[in-house]
Amino acid sequence: MTYYAGLDLHRSMSVIVVKDQAGQLIREGRVPNEPTALQAFFHDQPPLTIALEATSNYTWMYDTLEALGHTVQLAHPLKVRAIASARIKTDRIDAGILCDLLRSNLLPTSYVPLPPIRALRELLRHRIRLVHDRTRVKNRLSVLLAKTNQTVPGTDPFGVKGRALLAALPLPPMLAWQREDGLSQLEALNHQIKRIDVHLRALAREHPEVPRLTAIPGIGIFSALLILAEIGEIQRFPSAKQLVGYAGLAPGLYQSGGTRQGRGITRQGSRYLRWILVEASQHVIRHPGPLRSTYLRLARGKGHGKALVAVARKLLVGLYAVLHEGQAFAPHTEAISGARSGD
Repeated sequence: MTYYAGLDLHRSMSVIVVKDQAGQLIREGRVPNEPTALQAFFHDQPPLTIALEATSNYTWMYDTLEALGHTVQLAHPLKVRAIASARIKTDRIDAGILCDLLRSNLLPTSYVPLPPIRALRELLRHRIRLVHDRTRVKNRLSVLLAKTNQTVPGTDPFGVKGRALLAALPLPPMLAWQREDGLSQLEALNHQIKRIDVHLRALAREHPEVPRLTAIPGIGIFSALLILAEIGEIQRFPSAKQLVGYAGLAPGLYQSGGTRQGRGITRQGSRYLRWILVEASQHVIRHPGPLRSTYLRLARGKGHGKALVAVARKLLVGLYAVLHEGQAFAPHTEAISGARSGD
């Protein structure tokens, strides 16, 4: 007899529903999020196939269930809601829906990266958050200067020389206090980011694709590693169209009856991959070549934003050929429209 389970994961506990192939309820319950409690709940049953939603904290549960000998399928949250939204919502109903979709072979699944890729993603995303924190600190210091109508001479007020000049400016006591705290935070964040960058340079040597990616204008070591980590196994994308969809760079479409209307990009899929491609495109369009020509042509009629997204889409199509086929980067490759978002 084959058994299936749906698991609705929360911070401190989970709701689990177990059914057989015919949909007969075998067991259900609320279980503390502890390996021993999970093992006790499943102790008298053979290994199950378990559906688990891809929430922000799914990884430890996924690894724990696999360590207990179960097969875990990660459910795509948006697609599950699209297929089986309910007017009455409870944890038990959610777990039951996951179980029913699983046993009916209708569960929309998400990609689960291998542990090394998961670890690399976490490190890169942590660096992104630190850089955002640093930007906020710099903005607060800039506002502080504006309050006293002062400026720091030089092009970079937050470089080594600029910070020294900023620290020496005469400020009222309370603003001086804020300046000292801001400069301390800035120094700490610079140190943390530099420490990660040293580690990333070492990790880059383990990925033979990095040199091929960094040969492309606008892509450095950080960008290359982020692209690789967010894509994961390139072979899971049979075409560039699917990769474009996964990045959320595919044009949206509304169609009803005789009405067919284009919309902006879907923005579904990996927001980090989409972000780094747009960031890289900002650099690519500064260099002569087909992508710059495309940008200039589209910007005249569609504006900077839409033209930049179109360049990011073309860039990704070219990257697909580099990673999937081992080809040299071809920036003239036509971008693919109409791609749908992947998991």
